[in-house]
Amino acid sequence: MTGNEAGAAGHVCRPASAAEARREVEFALHPLLCSPDSHYLRAHRAGFEDAMLVASELVGHVLHHPEDSPDVRHHPEDSPDARHHQGHSSGCFLVCLLHSDEVTITVTDTCEEILPLCPRAPTPGSTGLAGLAWWVINKVADQVVVQALPTGGKTITVAVPLSGP
Repeated sequence: MTGNEAGAAGHVCRPASAAEARREVEFALHPLLCSPDSHYLRAHRAGFEDAMLVASELVGHVLHHPEDSPDVRHHPEDSPDARHHQGHSSGCFLVCLLHSDEVTITVTDTCEEILPLCPRAPTPGSTGLAGLAWWVINKVADQVVVQALPTGGKTITVAVPLSGP
């Protein structure tokens, strides 16, 4: 991940859905998308799409599993569907920074779930698609850092390269 944040353009938000996370990344990466250089734009298109995927999957995971978060109160009359549509987890934040050679996506949440540092590809027939998004994120990223927070929860920072191989 780029150590110098001074030249980075970015955006911070508290998304209420995975779709909103994608829109926020698109907003943060707007300078890239408005480049008059079509070669530059084509060269960085995959990185832009990967950054949207990463943000969508990380935020979607937090919002889809609110029961993992200590800030959600459980009531017997609450259905899983009702909890899913509450709007947002009060502890989910998204930061997107555009650097010259990469995009960093950081999601902070209050969920205590431990994610494997080196996820394996899901095996067909064993667990279905569980873990597929985390595996894909680790494949498209140059670097993934998961940090436990002293107050509970975690921060996941993913560096997505702008240029393909």
